[in-house]
Amino acid sequence: KELNLSSTFEAIPKSINKNDSSIIWVNENIAKPLEKTFLINNEICTAEITSAMIKNKDGEFQSIFPSLREDRIEYAIISLASKQIVDLDTDKKNNRVFILRTSYYQVQKEIVEAINRREGKNLKPSSSPYNVSDIKKALEVLKITSIRVNNKNGKKQYLFNRIKDMYLEDKKVVIELGSMVADYINVGDWRATDKDSILASKGAYELKMRVLLNMNFRYATENSVYNPSLDFLIEKLGISKDTNKRTALQMVVRILEKMQEVEKIEVEKKYSGKKLENAIFKIYPSKEFVSVMINNNKLTKRTKDNEYALENEKDIFVKPLKSEFNTELEYKEAKQKYEQKKIKKIQTKMKGKFN
Repeated sequence: KELNLSSTFEAIPKSINKNDSSIIWVNENIAKPLEKTFLINNEICTAEITSAMIKNKDGEFQSIFPSLREDRIEYAIISLASKQIVDLDTDKKNNRVFILRTSYYQVQKEIVEAINRREGKNLKPSSSPYNVSDIKKALEVLKITSIRVNNKNGKKQYLFNRIKDMYLEDKKVVIELGSMVADYINVGDWRATDKDSILASKGAYELKMRVLLNMNFRYATENSVYNPSLDFLIEKLGISKDTNKRTALQMVVRILEKMQEVEKIEVEKKYSGKKLENAIFKIYPSKEFVSVMINNNKLTKRTKDNEYALENEKDIFVKPLKSEFNTELEYKEAKQKYEQKKIKKIQTKMKGKFN
């Protein structure tokens, strides 16, 4: 509950680099399901990823594994769902169903606005790295790709899709989120992340590294340090295990050195004779990143404190911040009104329980 991104959701391998050497092609179009091992609470698990089968330009079905495009678009959907009113419904088993009504334009805008804020640009949504066709196909891949998670002995299994259902309605695309993604939004808190940097990431390794930094620097201070091993980062970033360790180390260092989240890095190399076996990183957060995380944590706490709606459930009242007022008197008056409304809401809820 203390993670800003669900540790379980992020731990499960869900995307594959299209050039991954472990993909086994039955023929030029069809690939076998791919297995990736990972750890949850120090327990070894396996994710079996079955690719989406989608028609190509020649009208033939072709295997497509989720990759960077699908990850960025999924994060854009998570971002939209985290700040919009998401329709709640229940299925036949009385489980909550999360439905997001949005548009392809809004998905483009979410990504482009993040790029503008991060890079100081003034791009229009039409300049999105993904056009409408890209987004449609990415959503289709997220919908069709299935992921089966098994524990070490295979006795526990969990099968899920990142999107449960999708259809068009009045020029809106209606997305029913998969249960894993819905739980991720509930348990984690996207608003506490440096989401602009995540959405603006241009490379798969860069995006995955940013997610790791956001998880591990949730409560960062300038003296914080993150100590992952090279082997750990190779697994988490999806770097091919066939890659030479020295080359992999150089890749990781280059990625970290370009990130505004990182102030400096130190590397302790581990050798077996002259062969590089592993390395331990010391990653220090930048002042800017620490400031972003502290500010986002304050806003997140404020949002959680503000989940008291008035009777129509649409008029949300917000806990006032002292910094928003010119005088101490104005702040105290606003705080008093907030507390009164909060008490009234609690009393209304309690009254409803006993009637």
